[in-house]
Amino acid sequence: MPRIAKLLLSLSICITLSGCSQLGYYYQAAKGQTQLLNKRQPVEDLLADPSTPSKLKQQLTKSQNIRRFAVEHMGLRDHRGFTQYADLGRTHAVWNVVAAPEFSIEPRTWCFPIAGCVAYKGFFEQDIALREQDKLRGEGNDVLVYGVSAYSTLGWFDDPLLNTFIHYADTELAALIFHELSHQVLYIKDDSEFNEAFATAVEHAMLESWLRSQGDDDRIQQITNRRLRHGRITELILDFREQLNTAYLGEQPAQDKARLFEEMKRRYAEIQSQGEGTRYYDWWFSQPLNNAYLLTVSTYFRLVPAFSNMIYQEGGDLQAFFESAKALSKKSKAERDLILENYLHL
Repeated sequence: MPRIAKLLLSLSICITLSGCSQLGYYYQAAKGQTQLLNKRQPVEDLLADPSTPSKLKQQLTKSQNIRRFAVEHMGLRDHRGFTQYADLGRTHAVWNVVAAPEFSIEPRTWCFPIAGCVAYKGFFEQDIALREQDKLRGEGNDVLVYGVSAYSTLGWFDDPLLNTFIHYADTELAALIFHELSHQVLYIKDDSEFNEAFATAVEHAMLESWLRSQGDDDRIQQITNRRLRHGRITELILDFREQLNTAYLGEQPAQDKARLFEEMKRRYAEIQSQGEGTRYYDWWFSQPLNNAYLLTVSTYFRLVPAFSNMIYQEGGDLQAFFESAKALSKKSKAERDLILENYLHL
């Protein structure tokens, strides 16, 4: 059965089950995914078409070279992801909603048949995401809505290149492709932190390998320096996250919350004034921070050093690392967490 038929069948089954809630959410997800897939065009056809803008042709050609490198080095065989292109006519592929209780650093999670329980909820329309934000705020949560340029369907569909990211500079385009394809190498249900940190660590290793294959040592050094700055700031945020976790158990959680977020912003302003900030964190700290913003850091970045240390222990051999990570994924979450914590402190 074609994958799109499976998606619609799953939705139909869901609607008939008395225990299935959020029917409106599933409907918009199926509708949005179907519309995206229907907009796909083969890259080879676009490259052969004289009416395709030259800038788009240039970016599509780059994407295919990057994709080929990823398939060869990540062991993705018979894979058609990123061989098609879709113009969605909007700036983001989806809008993610992230939430946490007012006085907690633990994420709200949502559970789905394929992806399992995740710490975010994606919407194909921004207006619907904003309505979800209002609903969650009304329930007493800290909430963040942010646009996402790409996402992975975990191999269920041949994910296309999108207008939302095809214009990226070479290294950003390569990083995104490597990250999204990583989810097809390994994905665990109910563990967003593991999945995103794994993909980010693979993205880093693949990007360095790709640049080295081009003899671009200067950009490797630039990216290494940027990651070091990013890592130091991430450690700062995670330290404040733990302070907030302790404060939320105290007698004045509201006052301590305001004080700690203000102090965290002040510390970053000092870092920024010394030229040690990053573009991502310049944006991050310019926002009205809350617990939901902390989740974007802890989910995506907290365990990245652990996976990077695993790669290092495998001598940079990605295939050996993949086997180690897959073995780790078969353990219980408690066992995984303990092992990754040990890797964090190597």
